[in-house]
Amino acid sequence: MIMLNKHGWGLKEMLVLSGILLLFLIIAIYYISTLYQDLDLEATSDYYYDLEQDLENSVSVYLRDYYDGNLGADEITITRSTLRAYDLDVDLEDQNHHVCSGYAVASKTHGVETIEAYISCPNYTTNGYESWRTE
Repeated sequence: MIMLNKHGWGLKEMLVLSGILLLFLIIAIYYISTLYQDLDLEATSDYYYDLEQDLENSVSVYLRDYYDGNLGADEITITRSTLRAYDLDVDLEDQNHHVCSGYAVASKTHGVETIEAYISCPNYTTNGYESWRTE
């Protein structure tokens, strides 16, 4: 147990307490940096999710207002060039302003329309992205 004598703190007591404080500071910095990284990853994934949603919304407008064929169980690919022709293209850029490629796949099963957007950016690619579909 650390005791004070009549002369105040000794060097040994001061070093022990400084070491304990330093340990707590290191632990706090570790947890704060971990929390920051988790929040940054979550914000980044939300950003790309929003890009995918924007693409899906444009494809939905295209299918509703301009698509001539019957949407059935067979998947159709809607590229950005198709959307561009109807002035429905969305800006697909990552947070560093790098251009991303993307497309959407649409089908209709049992009367339910499904649209799935896929994007590819320098630091992110949607699972299942197939580059041949963008050509």
